Amino acid sequence: MVQRIDKELLRKRAEHNDGDLSTLKEVTLHQYDIEKIENLDLYCRHLEILFLQNNQISKIENLHKLKELKYLQLALNNISKIENLDKCESLEKLDLTVNFVEDPLDVEHLKNNEQLRELYLLGNPCARKEGYRELVITILPQLKVLDGREITRTERLEAAQQYGEIRARFLRDQERQQHADPQQGAGEPVKAEGLESSISKEGEQQKSTNPEAKGDGAQSCGGSTEPRGLVGGENETSEEDLEEQRRRYQTEPVPHTASARLSAARDLARLKNPPAPTPPPTLAPPVLTSTTDGRILQKNQGKWSFHFTSTSSTVTLHVSLSKHLSTSLIDVHVEPTYIRILVKNKILQLVLDSPVSTDNVICERSTVSGWLAVTMLKADVDVEAGGDVEEVRRRERRVREDEERERRKIREKEKRFGVGEKEGRRVGPREAVDVRNIVAENAREKVEKRKGIVDRNYSVAPPEVPANFHDDPDVPPLC
Repeated sequence: MVQRIDKELLRKRAEHNDGDLSTLKEVTLHQYDIEKIENLDLYCRHLEILFLQNNQISKIENLHKLKELKYLQLALNNISKIENLDKCESLEKLDLTVNFVEDPLDVEHLKNNEQLRELYLLGNPCARKEGYRELVITILPQLKVLDGREITRTERLEAAQQYGEIRARFLRDQERQQHADPQQGAGEPVKAEGLESSISKEGEQQKSTNPEAKGDGAQSCGGSTEPRGLVGGENETSEEDLEEQRRRYQTEPVPHTASARLSAARDLARLKNPPAPTPPPTLAPPVLTSTTDGRILQKNQGKWSFHFTSTSSTVTLHVSLSKHLSTSLIDVHVEPTYIRILVKNKILQLVLDSPVSTDNVICERSTVSGWLAVTMLKADVDVEAGGDVEEVRRRERRVREDEERERRKIREKEKRFGVGEKEGRRVGPREAVDVRNIVAENAREKVEKRKGIVDRNYSVAPPEVPANFHDDPDVPPLC
């Protein structure tokens, strides 16, 4: 499986920044076998240091929005062209050690990076060409260090004197290469043809030059006639195939090309993580709805809310279903002693308190709330006398409507005339009360009551004096 630069990987590598990508300044993504630079411009706009060494990146791309990027590490990758870095205004250091850059004139794409001070191209085919250092020093006057060596003023002056001749020579080599391979000369990335295809091509070339060479593949990789990929195809992953594949990688040489390196990385990833055999499909165990002795079990796999309403003739089950649920996904099955409702392969099975008739059932669905209502006629109801469940429901509905109509009339009469039953007596109409004189009348009543009490105290007659009473002045008073 190819590792991509996604949000999960970036958060994993941003532990030092508490997983915050918007303010991330530095991230290390080396040795992940990444094949493409992506998503950094979406999640990490403020990156200053980016480590991508030892991966399988074949093209520099999707970095034009990283305006604060100062250090880009791309060593040990499959890059064949220097491009798409002119928008990185703050770039100071670029490391492309051990890649596949062949044309030294590619450094002209770095002219707009005025802040660039260090450049590393060691291990690239262009670094082995004569006059490479002088050309780079002259094209990029802002450089101070090239391939780890500081650029002196004397070296820069001497390079400027030789620049014209060296550049003309590299231009002739570029034109010659374009005529030999137009696509490669145009700067397109090398496509991974697979390790087995590149090895088989080298083997054919060796056979053409050496007719006596045998194709048993025992001496070297070039003489092998078998593909270098997984033996027997990608779908076979037996232990013998894996061991043979490991032996080949340990004993046979691998050509140093971008396509061979990419294919080898993919093969090694398959060797480390071979595809697991597809397990047989596991069927869900059947849901038990009854026991061996015939007893019905109650089930509510969907955790739906429900309730029963019962009348003298019918039983109605109300089930709370989502209003967005299609009615085609609901199946209702009624038995004399239980009811089973199947909703999206989930069972609601309930035992009924009284037997019902399976021939008289009505299923309704609310268009507002989505509730399901299943009305069943009780088994002891005489169908010939009372009719079917629809007739019973109409009759009960009429009775309820008549009762409600009578109650409404009584309420209207009480509201209009103020007449009602109270303690078994008829209460007449209410007398009008002047709310403005309630306080004054109460005050007058209190005054009259107080006057009555005073008059009653003063109207008490004095005690009678007996006829033989003699008032002796010498006797002191009693109090």
